Amino acid sequence: MTTTAQSTSSDGTTREAVSFCRICSGGCGVVMTIDPDDRITGVRGDKQNPLTRGYACFKGLQPEHSHHGPRRLLRPRKRMADGSYVELSSEQALDEIARKLGPILDRHGKDAMAIFLGNGGMFNIAGFYMLPAFLAAFGSDQYFSTLTIDQSGKVVTMGRLGAWGAGYPHLDDMDVAMFFGANPLVSHASLGFLQEDPVRQLKRARERGLKIITIDPRRTETGQFADIALQPYPGQDAAIAGGLIRLILEEGWEDKGFCERWVGAERMAALSEAVEPLRPNYVEGRAGLKPGSLRRVAEMFARDARSGCVTSATGPSMAPYSNLAFQLIETLNVICGRYLREGQRVHQVNGMGPNGPLKAQALSPSRFWEASGESRIRGARKLFQDRCTATLADEILTPGEGQVRALIVDGGDPVTSWPDQQKTVRALASLDLLVCVDPWPTPTTGFAHYILPPVMQYERADLPMYLPGFANWAGAWSQYTPPIISRPQGSDLVEDWYVFWDLARRLGRTITYNGVRPLNMETPPTTDELLDLVLHGAPHSLDALKANPHGFHADIEQETVLPADPDSAGFFEPMPPDVAAELRRFLDEGGAPGAWRRDGRTFTHLLSTRRMRDLFNSNGRFVSTVRKRTPYNPAFLHPDEFAPLGLSPGDKVEIESAHGRVIAIVETDAELRRGVIALAHGWGDAPCSNAGVEQIGTPVNRLIDTDHNHEAVNAMPHMSAVPVNITPIC
Repeated sequence: MTTTAQSTSSDGTTREAVSFCRICSGGCGVVMTIDPDDRITGVRGDKQNPLTRGYACFKGLQPEHSHHGPRRLLRPRKRMADGSYVELSSEQALDEIARKLGPILDRHGKDAMAIFLGNGGMFNIAGFYMLPAFLAAFGSDQYFSTLTIDQSGKVVTMGRLGAWGAGYPHLDDMDVAMFFGANPLVSHASLGFLQEDPVRQLKRARERGLKIITIDPRRTETGQFADIALQPYPGQDAAIAGGLIRLILEEGWEDKGFCERWVGAERMAALSEAVEPLRPNYVEGRAGLKPGSLRRVAEMFARDARSGCVTSATGPSMAPYSNLAFQLIETLNVICGRYLREGQRVHQVNGMGPNGPLKAQALSPSRFWEASGESRIRGARKLFQDRCTATLADEILTPGEGQVRALIVDGGDPVTSWPDQQKTVRALASLDLLVCVDPWPTPTTGFAHYILPPVMQYERADLPMYLPGFANWAGAWSQYTPPIISRPQGSDLVEDWYVFWDLARRLGRTITYNGVRPLNMETPPTTDELLDLVLHGAPHSLDALKANPHGFHADIEQETVLPADPDSAGFFEPMPPDVAAELRRFLDEGGAPGAWRRDGRTFTHLLSTRRMRDLFNSNGRFVSTVRKRTPYNPAFLHPDEFAPLGLSPGDKVEIESAHGRVIAIVETDAELRRGVIALAHGWGDAPCSNAGVEQIGTPVNRLIDTDHNHEAVNAMPHMSAVPVNITPIC
C-alpha cells in the first residue's frame, strides 16, 4: 500500500509510519511497521522517498532491536560513593547536576565546563544546535565534537588553500571520479557525493561511462567498481597526490586558463618547485605501487577527462601529514579546474539554511583560526565552533586557568573513541562532574556521575543532519519526521536539547537558539519550535516539510552559476610557506616497508583504519542483531601474511605500537595489501576491564598517542598508518 505519514493495516493490528534513519549521514528513508503496543516490528526502505528511493543498509534495519533491546537504559542513574549506581528521576538528576555545576563555574570560571558531542548526538538536530547555544549562554566556547578527530584537515585546507564559490559538478556530469581513502559504498559519508543510495548511483554512473579511480590500502567495496585501484601503504596520500601534481604540470595537462586566473604564475611556480622531488619512480617506490601506476592515474584523471573531481575521507585524515595530504589532494581539483563554471547548472544548495549566490570565483585563504589564537594545549586552534577534541583530555588534566572540571558528553564514548585511551581514562576519572547523555551503558558511562538516557531516534521529531553553512544533501533536500512511536512504558527519558535548556534555566541563563532569538526560559519550547528555528532563512519551511512526509527538494532558485564579480581578487594558494615546510619534513622522513620508524623504534607493519559495514563507529555495539553478526572488530591481514607469522585465522595476536599494546583476533582479507593490518576504531573497554577480546573487541585508541604524533593547527593525532609489530599469542 502507499504509505502516508501514518497508515493502518486492513485488519487494524499494525500501523505503518514514514520516517528516516539518523544513524549516519546517509539519511535513508524508511517505513516502519508498529504493533498495537507501539513497538517496532519491521522496517523497510521507503521507495517513495525521492532521495534514497528504497535504499536502506543493515544498520538502518535494526530499530526493533535497538529501541526495544535489553541493553537500553530507560531511567537516569546516579553514581554512589562506592561506585554503584541508583536510579532517580530525570528532574531530580537535573536538579542535582545544576547544584554541582553552579559552584564549579563560580569557583573556576566559565571555561571549567565543556561539552563533547559524539555521533549519537550529531544526528539529533534540535540537540545539535542547542549545545553551542547553551555554552554561549555562559560565555564559553568549550565545545568539542567528533568532527575534529574525523576530517578536520579539510577545514584546514579550506583556510590555507582557499575554496571555490560554486562547488563541484554533479556526479552525472563527471567523466572521472577519484577517491583517496574513501569508501562511500559503506560509509555513506562523502557529503553530497555518493552519500545516499550509493550503490545504485555508482552503478548508473558506470553504465553511462564514468571512470573510477580508488587509492586505498584495501580494494574496498567502492574499489570493486574502479577502473584503476591503487593499493599503497597507508600514510602515502601526500606523496601520491603531490606526484600526480608534478606529472600533470610536467605534461601540461593542467587547465592553464583556470590556473592563470585563479592561482597566478608566482603561486604556480612555488607549487612546481615544491613537488619537484616527487618523481614517479620515487613516489611508486615509497608508496609500494607498481611502476607506471602514477602515470596511468594522471592520464585518466587529467589528460583524458574534461570533468570530474577527486574527493577524500578518513583514510588520509587519520594518517600522518593529513593536513598536507588534503591540501595536495584538493590542489588536483584546482590545477585541473574541476569545479562548476559560469553558466553551468546549479545542482545543490543548502536546503536547511540560508543561501547566497553561487559565483564562479575563488574564495581566498582565510586562515580563520588565527583570529582565535592558540589554545593552551599543543597550540591547537579553534575550527569554527569546535575546539580540538584530541586536546580535551589534556584540558582536563592540565592545571591552571581554563582547566576543564565538568564535562557533559552527549551521545559519545570517549573511552573507545578518543585517541590515547590511558590518558582519556585518567582525565574522565579526575573530573569533578561527568554527565553522560546516552541510551547505552558504554565504557564511558562507567565513569559518569550521572547518566541521562535520552529518547531514541524514532521517539523524537527531527530533521536530517545539517552542519552549519554547508550544503549537506543533494539538490535542496530536507525531510521532517514526527515521533512515530511513544516512549517505552515506565521509562523516564529526556530530549537531548532539554538537558541543556533546563540546566541553563536552573542556573539563571538565557539561551539564544541558532542565533535567531532568545528562548523562553520559563516554559520549555517544543522540539518542533526548535526545528523551525533551525530552518530560519532556509528554502524549506517546517509546515511544507510536514506536508511532504517522504521529504522533498525545495526549488533551487538560481538555475546556473553566475560569473565572477568583475573586481574579484580571490585566489588559491596551493603551496604557502607552512605547507611547503610540511612537505619538506614529509620528504625527509625515514623508514621503509617492513622497517617503519616511530619514536626511535622499528616496526614491521602499518596499522590502517577500516570501516565496518554493520556499525557506524561504535554505534551498534549494544544491539543484539549487530553483535550476532559482528561480535568484535577483527584485525585483518592479507592471507599471505599468516604463514610467515605462524598464524591461522581466529588466532589472537598482540599488536604493539610505540605507545601501547592491545590483543586482537586476526582474520583474512584478500583485498588488503601486504604489510598492513586493518582494525576498526570504536571497540574495547577501559583498561581495568577483565572482559576478553571476544566479548568487547580491541581498543585501537590504546595504540595512539596525542603528545608527539599530531598535526599543526588542528592537533589531529595519527590514528592510521601507525607503525606496529605483530606477535602471535600461543
